[in-house]
Amino acid sequence: MTALPAVACGSSTKPSPTESPTAPTTTSAAAASASETPVKAEDELEVGGSVASVSGTRVEVSSPQGSASVAFSESTKVMELTPVTIAEITPGLCVTIRPASGAEGGTVVADAVVVGANSGGECKKTNAQDNAGLPRSPLGGFRGTVDSVTGTTIALTTYGADGSTTNTTVETNDLTLFADRHRVQTDAIVEGKCIIARGNKDTGGVLQVDTINLPLVVNGACPMPKAG
Repeated sequence: MTALPAVACGSSTKPSPTESPTAPTTTSAAAASASETPVKAEDELEVGGSVASVSGTRVEVSSPQGSASVAFSESTKVMELTPVTIAEITPGLCVTIRPASGAEGGTVVADAVVVGANSGGECKKTNAQDNAGLPRSPLGGFRGTVDSVTGTTIALTTYGADGSTTNTTVETNDLTLFADRHRVQTDAIVEGKCIIARGNKDTGGVLQVDTINLPLVVNGACPMPKAG
């Protein structure tokens, strides 16, 4: 079996609910999520695909590009995405927006809207690109608080660490993914689910991961990390 290539993740200056034995499915153009995504260290690697098997703390990951071995521990952070609808996006929620076009501070068309505060329970912007648990996007992602929802339009305010605020109009459509990202136990990692894992390889070539994301199936396939 061909080894699955790991994608190196250098630091970036770009802008930044129930367990199932198989991955939830969506037809959106991209899946996403919303907890704080820290800046990646230069030597960190990222692999993605579907869970082929789990044995103890060892996960075999498969994708069209090959296979990879991933090992987790009790300290590994595991986050999972589950689908929601726009009707569940209500004022006061903290969400991450993954733009398909546009930019924060103006009008954006959302590729994904994902519910979830950061690890500290806050809804502030970070210095890192908010990837919402998915492979990095050229347009990045940003977190904010929902002010109102009118039809398919979301009014959003983002809060900077310095106390500044930015207002953004978020347009959604039939291709927009709506999801909830939440922390789960390691027993949520089961065969058939999509996985994106980040960490460092040991001397045996096994990726020792500090973060695992379990994203949604997108158009019949698991989202894959891209070089960037």
